[in-house]
Amino acid sequence: MWIKSSLFVLIIVTVKYIFKFVNDYGDRCVSNMKELIDFTNYLKLYSCQMKMSYEEIFFKYNYKNESVKNICSVTLEELEHGKNKRELESLMENSMRTPEEFNKSFADILDYYGSTYSDALDNKLSYTVKEMESTMKKYENSHNEKKNLNNRISILVGCLTAVIFI
Repeated sequence: MWIKSSLFVLIIVTVKYIFKFVNDYGDRCVSNMKELIDFTNYLKLYSCQMKMSYEEIFFKYNYKNESVKNICSVTLEELEHGKNKRELESLMENSMRTPEEFNKSFADILDYYGSTYSDALDNKLSYTVKEMESTMKKYENSHNEKKNLNNRISILVGCLTAVIFI
């Protein structure tokens, strides 16, 4: 009897962990978006008020995530060599799995960074940050709804699976 009980609990816990990994995917995406927003705010502060170049800011910023650092590195290369927004958007979508609207907002930095004065750059970066935050909040709300649903379903699926197997 204790074997069936422990097997029942083990199946429920296993299914719960499977759903947890599904939820972690969205959590990582939200975390990446938050860090890119933080970097853009940092960029705005140091570009407009401190008059630092993107390269100096890139090396000074303390990255929490390697994929965000790679995106910022590609942005630096694109600013120096050629402004290819589509390539940056594609890289963001493939490496960070962020929404297309968010990627476009961040890639817009390539259009105006380094070609405008401090006040105009400040306004454009502020607008970009607002757009990125708006997109992130929509994604985060959607993700939280899915996460809550997955958490509820995981227990039911775990119990059903355990009953079927036992």
